[in-house]
Amino acid sequence: MERVVPDLIGAAAARLPVPEGQYAILSPEAEDAQDSIPDTGEVAATGLFAAGTDGALVITGTDQGDIGIRVELWSGAPAADDSAWEDIVEDSYTATGTAHVQNVEGRPAGLPDLAWSGPGTYRIRVSVRGRDLGADDDGTDAGPTDPVEEHLIQVWPAPPAPPHALKLSDELGETWRREAAEG
Repeated sequence: MERVVPDLIGAAAARLPVPEGQYAILSPEAEDAQDSIPDTGEVAATGLFAAGTDGALVITGTDQGDIGIRVELWSGAPAADDSAWEDIVEDSYTATGTAHVQNVEGRPAGLPDLAWSGPGTYRIRVSVRGRDLGADDDGTDAGPTDPVEEHLIQVWPAPPAPPHALKLSDELGETWRREAAEG
């Protein structure tokens, strides 16, 4: 049986200010949208992110400053490049409307609607590198330089499935997972 290669539907990149060491994927038109974001306890199991209906939460190493973020919309599951990334985690996200990457200041300009195929269930893969460097950066040198922390969000329509870690290697994620295991 021949493997079908998915199509890249669209992509965009931006600098995302993360004033609180996290950002969300949110369906803003959902009733009680802010309440749909998983709490940090749910994220601790993977050390990176957790998703659900109309809300997902991603933990960054950078507490005050910008991260580089790229969003890719796919027709199916893209190949995972684990050589380029330190942590890679997938989870299912159900959108009842649109779905946008945003922080406490609102969504960044130029990033597409992650629920590109309309309401339904999507698989979200978050790949990160530089979170440990971001955690070491105090943000005082924030300016026009490139962010030390980068995130790739890949999204495709898919039936619901449990969270799955493809790669776990950064120290920040390990700290979150260890603290969750200790209770």
